[in-house]
Amino acid sequence: MIITKVLGLTSAFTKSKKAKIAILGLEMAVLGYALYQKKRQNKNKRIKS
Repeated sequence: MIITKVLGLTSAFTKSKKAKIAILGLEMAVLGYALYQKKRQNKNKRIKS
């Protein structure tokens, strides 16, 4: 994922653990949202069928 690459770049430029944790948290939020949308989409397909 793109954010993982950003995390790698951030670790190269900064030693701040807070910045790394913030980016990792953002990545987890994006993944959680994507899973939620996928589940909702599958549920809507089952209702229409």
